[in-house]
Amino acid sequence: MKIRFLGTGTSTGIPQIGCKCEVCRSTDKKDKRLRTSAFFSTYKTKILIDCGPDFRQQILKVPFAPLDAVLITHEHYDHVGGLDDLRSFSIFGNVQVYAEDYVCDRIRHRLPYCFVEKRYEGVPRIELNAISSNESFNIGDINIT
Repeated sequence: MKIRFLGTGTSTGIPQIGCKCEVCRSTDKKDKRLRTSAFFSTYKTKILIDCGPDFRQQILKVPFAPLDAVLITHEHYDHVGGLDDLRSFSIFGNVQVYAEDYVCDRIRHRLPYCFVEKRYEGVPRIELNAISSNESFNIGDINIT
């Protein structure tokens, strides 16, 4: 299995807009970090963990291929703000998004146009899958615990 960290920054990213701390003023490229996200891949399976507002910028660094799943850890914007950019992956079919039930509800509330019966062309085709944090399940050849 390969794990690629797409972002390891805070909920605002680093540098934070308007911040004058040493890290945010640093010229070191290691102090320029996008919001949290990770990409897990095996020969058979590709899983994205969280899909924040930096997703488009992050995923451009990964070879374009179908995603088997997107796992959302919680409903905060820095973890779901890029879901609309999954539209490119809809050419492969519905994008399977896994999250706890209350998170699925928040996603439906934030992106109602993705879940109506008659969607506009180009709208991301997202299929929400409610999961329980205390039950393991498989996506392809990866066990999620």
